[in-house]
Amino acid sequence: MHSVQLPSPQNLLLTVSKAHEHVWVIELHNGEDNRLTEEMCVAALGPALVMVETQWRDSWRISFNDKNDTEKRGGYGALIIVSNRTQNKFFSNGFDFQTLVTKPQFIHSKSDSSTKTNFDTLLSCPTDSFDPIAAHLLRFPIPVVAAINGHAFAAGFVLAMLCDYRVMKAKKAWLSMNELQFGAPVPHNIVVIFNTKCTDLMVVRKVFSEAHRFTAQEALEAKLVDEISDGDSGAVFEAALKLALKVSHLSKLGVFGLIKVSSRATNRHRF
Repeated sequence: MHSVQLPSPQNLLLTVSKAHEHVWVIELHNGEDNRLTEEMCVAALGPALVMVETQWRDSWRISFNDKNDTEKRGGYGALIIVSNRTQNKFFSNGFDFQTLVTKPQFIHSKSDSSTKTNFDTLLSCPTDSFDPIAAHLLRFPIPVVAAINGHAFAAGFVLAMLCDYRVMKAKKAWLSMNELQFGAPVPHNIVVIFNTKCTDLMVVRKVFSEAHRFTAQEALEAKLVDEISDGDSGAVFEAALKLALKVSHLSKLGVFGLIKVSSRATNRHRF
């Protein structure tokens, strides 16, 4: 497929392309630090996820009904999310200040008013918030690999954790939920994501209560990332592509996303 520019070529925030027959790429292009603005989320990232899923489902449906395709290779698929590969500093620096000030409901969803926020309420989310993107990624039907080619702070860290696999640049890259350092509370819906993805509560404490800046090696040891890669953005992307190809077969029978959701049922009592 040709690269698609969203929301438009005149207002480029991300591109959607393919690195392989079975691997899609969403590449973020929102300025120097790829802030997750309302426009980025609503007009670009959300539609990009829908585009990738639709294209994969069309291919999967043909393969699934083709009796001659015994290996169901048409159902193979994976997605890589990476920031602008011409730079090496940021994966994403999180939400933008203007959105947080003018539209606090964008991150503080209606479910935040209850201490019962859990994985189920995140999946049945209001549309005027970041939650639809989180919910879509949590149940995305093909494996999603984050190519963390720079710092991932606050919501940038959240975006990486929403992916199924993470490959991180080995040097000059940090992961941090740094709200503690500038006096901002962390919404329940974001805590849910980390409680779902992290099995070690001591790591969760370090993430939120200590606002620790994880180096790549620390993130690997804490099992926040799956691999680290020496080199620049290009090297990180190649490592992510290798991993994406390795796991792309997992979606071939169309139940990968469903199993992701049901497998987290054992964690729901933690919230």
